[in-house]
Amino acid sequence: MNWRLFSIVTLWLMQSAAAAAVQNGFDVVTLRNGNIYNGKVVDPGFTLTTPYGRVTIPGERVASVRFLEDSLIVVGTRNGARYSGTSTNRDIVIQRALHPPLTLALGDIAEISVAPRRSRHRIDAVPDTVMTRNGDLFPARILTTDFILKAPDSIRMLNRSGIFLVEFLQQVDEPTRVQVTLNGGGQAQGALMASRIEAQDAFGNHLAMTIGTLERLAFRVNHRPGAQPVYNYRKRISPPALIRDRLRDGTPGPEMIALRGGTFRRGDLQGDGDGDEQPPRELNLRPFAIGLYEVTFEAYDRFCESSGRDLPDDAGWGRGRRPVVNVSWNDAVAYADWLSGQTGQRYRLPTDAEWEYAARAGTRHRFWWGDAVGAAHANCAGCGSLWDSVMTSPVGSFDPNPFGLHDTAGNVFEWVADCWNDTFENAPADGAALIKPDCGIRVIRGGAWSFPPKEVRSANRWRDFQPRTSDDTGFRLVRELDPP
Repeated sequence: MNWRLFSIVTLWLMQSAAAAAVQNGFDVVTLRNGNIYNGKVVDPGFTLTTPYGRVTIPGERVASVRFLEDSLIVVGTRNGARYSGTSTNRDIVIQRALHPPLTLALGDIAEISVAPRRSRHRIDAVPDTVMTRNGDLFPARILTTDFILKAPDSIRMLNRSGIFLVEFLQQVDEPTRVQVTLNGGGQAQGALMASRIEAQDAFGNHLAMTIGTLERLAFRVNHRPGAQPVYNYRKRISPPALIRDRLRDGTPGPEMIALRGGTFRRGDLQGDGDGDEQPPRELNLRPFAIGLYEVTFEAYDRFCESSGRDLPDDAGWGRGRRPVVNVSWNDAVAYADWLSGQTGQRYRLPTDAEWEYAARAGTRHRFWWGDAVGAAHANCAGCGSLWDSVMTSPVGSFDPNPFGLHDTAGNVFEWVADCWNDTFENAPADGAALIKPDCGIRVIRGGAWSFPPKEVRSANRWRDFQPRTSDDTGFRLVRELDPP
């Protein structure tokens, strides 16, 4: 007998039976030893002690309960919320047809699926959403009205009426650092001058949430249960211009923006740049698509797992949505080739000219936002952001340029296809890459978190050895629009 197949079939039958029982109005209690009981749990409500306060969930609002280790339980509700904590309950009682009531200790239970019940409990209509660092997500009314942000050179007070989203950033020091997305689409960054946020959830529980327990607060936003609210900058991007190919397993690839190309002027347009940016030169580019974001650890790690490559070091800053660093030019090309094979489209590094066209986004200033560095437009050593001279910032932490691209100034240098040359006078007039025999040094663009504002100008060019890796260098990709 194929015992593995037998086990899979048995598990499937058990899950199907449990689902059918819940549909028929029975609660299903699964024990850790595999025993299953159908019936009706007497008052399946739970009171949890959570990191953000005591929460009571009425029985008729409970949809599921999972029992983890160390007395930790996770309660899912009928409105899609998730709460986790330790339960004040010690046991449950289940009523069964033709059998006496059965008392079960919580420590013996693995999971409870609760059938829908008629509810008399009033649910408050709350406009806000809380997401915590332990993965909980629930609607709540944020009672704190004012958020005081201390930036390097100013103190700013924001009222909740003008806030769309508050994101609590990875801690590297105190006080807590946040990024705030405003209702109008602008952003503000700073250290939050508060130790806790007050809120009241849909069940009337009052929550005093310490800052360290929070990941996101979304204000007055309608979203699907379980969805993570984010500000949609894509409203400024024409839908046909946004491209997202599917990988072989059906999951989405990187987000790309199709650019029309055409004539543009590259190089030092202000007359105070470096010699390798002069003299300015007019080029005519073919259309191409380029990544909204720098390639992230999340995307690159998937490539490593698929190809058996070692994961690059994250410098202790975290992976996920941070731009991948400590990757060589060869690593970037290998990722592009892998993605091409996964999607059937042609992905590659941008050329030096394509990169500058995309970074300038139709502007002629030192930076895409103007000639002055300003504050909190980018992450560099002197750009006035929360990450200056400390670490990379998660991609998309700043407003996009007019083409909708994020982080074309600062955060990390980006590898491009061209070989380094002290001038671009001899570069192809159609914007193709400059390739030389025995090329060992490649161009990198965009500046980085550890470099001064002069190095994050749109015209600035830098270089590095092709096999070298660094915590200030990553890349973004181009997708060709012609058939591969």
